[in-house]
Amino acid sequence: MPRPVAVADAAQLPLASTSVDGALTLHMLYHVEDIPTAIKELARVVKPGGVVIASTNSARDKAELDRLWERAAGDVLGVVKGPARISLSARFSLERASGLLGAAFDNVETIALPGTIAVRSPEPVIAHMKSYRAWADQHAVPFEETVERAREIVSEHIERNGAFEIGCLGGMLVGTR
Repeated sequence: MPRPVAVADAAQLPLASTSVDGALTLHMLYHVEDIPTAIKELARVVKPGGVVIASTNSARDKAELDRLWERAAGDVLGVVKGPARISLSARFSLERASGLLGAAFDNVETIALPGTIAVRSPEPVIAHMKSYRAWADQHAVPFEETVERAREIVSEHIERNGAFEIGCLGGMLVGTR
């Protein structure tokens, strides 16, 4: 029989203190307004000996996509390097997460999960780049032109090298009380 699941504001969990054996925070703590408060709230509801498992991205995750965007935007804007894309996960990156969780949990183990994506067609890269529209609009980056320039760069790279490789680095953190 499945156990109950709660979906709630991370800063005000509708759970009694020390009432759960564990909690999952999968790629979400970088979205909360006050990360330290959310972590304290997790520590409040987890029983002694309990566990919190968090996942996040490294600050270096998919850096090739960031460099591609900067190059394509730079080409369109007529500058050496276009504006860097803002990384949401930087607020709770793999590099920072252990310290943040360590303020409320006795032991924090970090498990890095590296990988590489080899893309043999520009379409998956371009589909990802299309998620940058709101950010591009806020920074006066001509969106359609930048995406089209990125398509040209990736297509040329794939033709020359057979694939466009994207290094991924995320991870899991296991905090115990």
